[in-house]
Amino acid sequence: MDEFLSFVAKIMKVDPSQLSGETAYGSIPQWDSLMHLRLLGEIEDEYDVEIPIDEVPDIKTLADFFAYVA
Repeated sequence: MDEFLSFVAKIMKVDPSQLSGETAYGSIPQWDSLMHLRLLGEIEDEYDVEIPIDEVPDIKTLADFFAYVA
């Protein structure tokens, strides 16, 4: 999870200490709807996973994203 949070922090341009698995959509200014879609694409590319588009609205926290990576 730490490596994943560091990866996400780079994308969001925040310090990794600001993020945890419980960090939720909208809880920090950087995580808006556009960033949500960017995270989707970046995570799919970096971790070679496919997140079904119909499940994207259910992704509310970084832990939800991480579940597709783990």
